[in-house]
Amino acid sequence: MTESYLLEDLVFNLFSYNSAFVLFVLLFSIRYLSSSFVMKTSLLLLQSLAIAVTPCPSHISAHERSVGDHAVAAKPDNLAIVSARAVSTRLLVSTTVKSTVLIIARSDSDAQSVTSGLNGYGIPFQSLIVPQGGVAIPPLNTTAGGNFGSIIALSGLAYNYGVNGADDWHSAITDAQWTLLYDYQTRYGVRMVQIDVSPQPAFGTAAIGSCCDDGIEQLISFSNTTSFAQAGLRSGAGMSTRGLYHYNAQITDPTTTWEVAQFVSDSQVAGTSTAAVINNFNGREQMAFFITWATVWSPTSNFLQHAYITWMTRGLYAGFRRVGINAQVDDMLLSTPIYEDPAGARYRVTSADMAVIKDWIPAVNAKMNAGSSFRPEIGYNGGGNIIQVDADSSNPACTPHPVYTGYNPTDLDFQKPLGTGASLWPAAPTNYTYTLACLQQDPLSAWFQIATNRDVFYHLSHTFTHEHLNNVTYIDAYKEIQFNQKWFAQTGLNSASVFSSKGLIPPAITGLHNGDALRAFYDLGLRNCVGDNARPFLRNQQNSMWPYITSNGLDGFNGFTIVPRWPSRIYWNCDTPACTLQEWLDISGGSGGFENLMLQEKNDVTRYLFGLYREGYMFHQINLRSQGMSSITTADGTQVRSLYQAWVEQAVQEFKRLCTWPLVTLKQDDLATAFTDRMTRDNCKYTLTWTVASGRITKVTVGSTSNACTAAVPVTVPGGVTSPGSFKTEQLGSDPFTIWVKLSGSALTFTLKTPIVM
Repeated sequence: MTESYLLEDLVFNLFSYNSAFVLFVLLFSIRYLSSSFVMKTSLLLLQSLAIAVTPCPSHISAHERSVGDHAVAAKPDNLAIVSARAVSTRLLVSTTVKSTVLIIARSDSDAQSVTSGLNGYGIPFQSLIVPQGGVAIPPLNTTAGGNFGSIIALSGLAYNYGVNGADDWHSAITDAQWTLLYDYQTRYGVRMVQIDVSPQPAFGTAAIGSCCDDGIEQLISFSNTTSFAQAGLRSGAGMSTRGLYHYNAQITDPTTTWEVAQFVSDSQVAGTSTAAVINNFNGREQMAFFITWATVWSPTSNFLQHAYITWMTRGLYAGFRRVGINAQVDDMLLSTPIYEDPAGARYRVTSADMAVIKDWIPAVNAKMNAGSSFRPEIGYNGGGNIIQVDADSSNPACTPHPVYTGYNPTDLDFQKPLGTGASLWPAAPTNYTYTLACLQQDPLSAWFQIATNRDVFYHLSHTFTHEHLNNVTYIDAYKEIQFNQKWFAQTGLNSASVFSSKGLIPPAITGLHNGDALRAFYDLGLRNCVGDNARPFLRNQQNSMWPYITSNGLDGFNGFTIVPRWPSRIYWNCDTPACTLQEWLDISGGSGGFENLMLQEKNDVTRYLFGLYREGYMFHQINLRSQGMSSITTADGTQVRSLYQAWVEQAVQEFKRLCTWPLVTLKQDDLATAFTDRMTRDNCKYTLTWTVASGRITKVTVGSTSNACTAAVPVTVPGGVTSPGSFKTEQLGSDPFTIWVKLSGSALTFTLKTPIVM
């Protein structure tokens, strides 16, 4: 460590509060240090002295808040943030900076609105919750370098300090603390993001209005993405601001400020107005959004966040961006009763239905962004194959005839005491002895057995008969899995490249608190299954990006992996828009027509995709019906005939409208591995540190608590690294370069192909 670096660090931590101290250090250096060092020191200290005596205006802020879909009244005429134009500390030429993001918020819920996006990427962060009485700022740097690579501040940290009903809004962060943060930014080249703030001189803007009353819409879109091109967000793609109160701004200082997002005109503001800006105040860079934030429910917030995440990190971070579209189909080979059908009709998809899906897959892939790959995944109940050709147990080619298990209802999250339960399987058969000749009498089963049909789908087990497993014995669960495994082997659908041999879709998502059933799964080689995100007990409560792992105490079995899965409004027993609409109206309090149902689906799926949730979506075989169905017109004019196709088309079209990212389908075994690896590497507490030389990031160092991790750590690097060694690298479509680093006891350093200017 050089003398000058040590002195810079000392001065940085003390200059703001005591100009006499600055003078003392200056005199000390003149008395005891070399003349060349004295000159450097003098310049630094005089700069520091200038900062220390610069007056700072007070913080005054008033912020409306949005909760769910409802906004409360805004406080007009704000002066939210101390100006930092006087900050003049110079950028260190050579240093190191940890890439950890510092989040400063008034509450855990406020912080969650931005940590969710960072968590989606896997970017390390640290939250500082600021109560009304204030709080100490954590150490921003050490003699080794900077502790934070980016800073996010929400709502100006503003509280109402007024008494007797008066308004007196200002920040719980003091002027001196703001100045310390600003100076840290300038010194280490760290960017700041301010979210949910009002237009004012501190952001080079002024307010020209605010919005919106109930029922008023004002779309927001990006107008200039050049500063965060790696984010892959499309300019001009409007998103709803319903429920997100915001200020309309105009730029007042174009020499320091430029617009990156805008609002369209409305009844109160003519023409477009500024929604977000980037400032550069003498080297201190910040991005500001004049809109409230709610990633917990808003697809818009989830979409917008990728701009600031990419910009503030300069696209260089530990973590990676990847989203998937696994539209998983349950109940294949079974017949499903149609919801509220007056004649009690049922439907089982035909080979003609599946041929339509097969022919459509290349067409939908062709519409997707570069690097995408969509493939439906199907869960089979092999017993349905036997029922189709031997429903009355009279077909001599199909002995020992179908197995019927009946229905054994329980509460959804019933936990069965070990060693108890019902055995619904008949005494015979005890072994799987069906012939291939029997199975091939079913045209649908025969169609899937053709390799050119089989290999355009992914496949996995949904159990043999679809017996509900919450309250069954070990032997019943064992037969459900074993018989289906033998059916897969006989039909050839267990081809390794397209089959998840370790995966299961539990029937009606049952048996996951039944330790005997889980043990049967495990004994037969299964290691993962899907859950249901509508049931909190089946989701990881620590981190939504992790799988749920069963435990002896809660589930009767330790160590089985449950991968999350999203339900949809395309119901398990519907084949038409009218059917699924009616069920939505009847059981879920829906409103409007099928178009509104699909709008709600679009909003949810957009929120999930831009929230970087990787889990799949639940569908059922009846949703694939096209034969005898009327056409459904999608947003781009595509005519489709099945509910499944309409849903996928809508998701793909909206995603492509908003971004350039690839969408990728992983089969369930691979998805389960992705989830468990994510949990493993998060628990390693990995880190990324930048090495800055000559004002540029030239190297990155990857480490962890012990510098060892059994799961590889993804590091996203614009332009790649010079020597990736034997580590896996990937870059799909327009996605950035990612290297997967395996830590085996030592931190690892990589040199960037293209240094990044600070």
